[in-house]
Amino acid sequence: MFEKKKLDVTDRVTAKFHHEGMDLYVEKQPIGRAVIEETGYKYELEPGFEHEKYKFYQYVDVPSKVDEKYTDCDSDEGWC
Repeated sequence: MFEKKKLDVTDRVTAKFHHEGMDLYVEKQPIGRAVIEETGYKYELEPGFEHEKYKFYQYVDVPSKVDEKYTDCDSDEGWC
């Protein structure tokens, strides 16, 4: 089975600035935006991403057991 893991992706986040704030990306994947407000930035992130204490995190599914691998078996043909 799978479980959620919280990964620190702060070092991989880039931004494209515009007049209202900035669009945020991890590599080339858009993850949300930061809007400039009077008190600082307000982060609006896509599901699966989080901003906490000046860091960005991504939640990913990982196998719950270290040696467990995902395979899609074809029960009709008898192979995996």
